Amino acid sequence: MKTTERPTLQNFHIEGVKHIVPSDAHQAIVKGEAVLIDVRELSEVRLEKIPLDRVLNHPMSVITDRLPYISKDQHIILICQGGVRSVKVANLLNRQGYPDVANLEGGISLWKAQGLPIESNIPVGGCGCTPVFPKTGFKML
Repeated sequence: MKTTERPTLQNFHIEGVKHIVPSDAHQAIVKGEAVLIDVRELSEVRLEKIPLDRVLNHPMSVITDRLPYISKDQHIILICQGGVRSVKVANLLNRQGYPDVANLEGGISLWKAQGLPIESNIPVGGCGCTPVFPKTGFKML
């Protein structure tokens, strides 16, 4: 699994947390090399989710209760909406002794912007906002 020590596509970072770009994360998940843990709340996942095998939902609000169900014997990629919550959870897992954890840079927003698989139940028209990722120029569609 190809990771970096510092993010290349998002600004938020906690020292010691590894990062992975969406395209590399997608490959690792599809090849069965990693599991993707979505730390968004269930209400967010109901609106948009990644339709791949090996994608789990363990919301940040209950992640400490879920630790017994998350194996340390796997590559773990964490995702949230924009990459901030997942960095925090990656830091927590690192401190709990998980040896191979990475944050998905830019979260599900950048995942979508790069045209990777997404299943959406968001009504057409959305909120009218168009976030831009400053380091890449990607716009959320």
